[in-house]
Amino acid sequence: MNSQELIERLRRRDQRAYEEIIGEYSRLLWTVAGRHLAKSAGFSTEDVEECVSEAFFRFWQHPERFDPEKASLKTYLCTITKNLAVDLFRKRSGTVAVSFDDALAQTFAQPPEEPIDYQELYEALADLPEPSREILARRYFYEQKPAAIAEAMGIPKKEVENRLYRAKKTLSILLSGDQEDRR
Repeated sequence: MNSQELIERLRRRDQRAYEEIIGEYSRLLWTVAGRHLAKSAGFSTEDVEECVSEAFFRFWQHPERFDPEKASLKTYLCTITKNLAVDLFRKRSGTVAVSFDDALAQTFAQPPEEPIDYQELYEALADLPEPSREILARRYFYEQKPAAIAEAMGIPKKEVENRLYRAKKTLSILLSGDQEDRR
């Protein structure tokens, strides 16, 4: 059964459809929440479970907010989970940080009136090789300084700075659709 049929059943409050969605995506959402709630920051599996449960609950409460024209169900649920995990991280750590998506939008000087295509951004991020993807996430999502990233990853600070520069340039090219400039 495709996700559109599941959504229609969910909008009719079909409990089996809800259970199918949980069965299909819970493992993925655990991974998403777990990545954003680092164990070193003192977060537990209960925190991850709380984020995943809350994501499914919010989806159950408001299935009409999902628009299959904007993103897949998988991306939509991952985004809800990521946002909940980030909020919990910020709340517990007492930091006020710019979201990863906002930081990327600012980095690439995207005009505020131009909507962000989160599916395209997610796919572009997924195309980045490791460790560049992790370095970019640490810098803009967790707001770590290059020196802290270098220390945590065991690589020179200059390499972190170079990878950040190249990753931002690659993302900019991927998001602009100009693949010929990619090196």
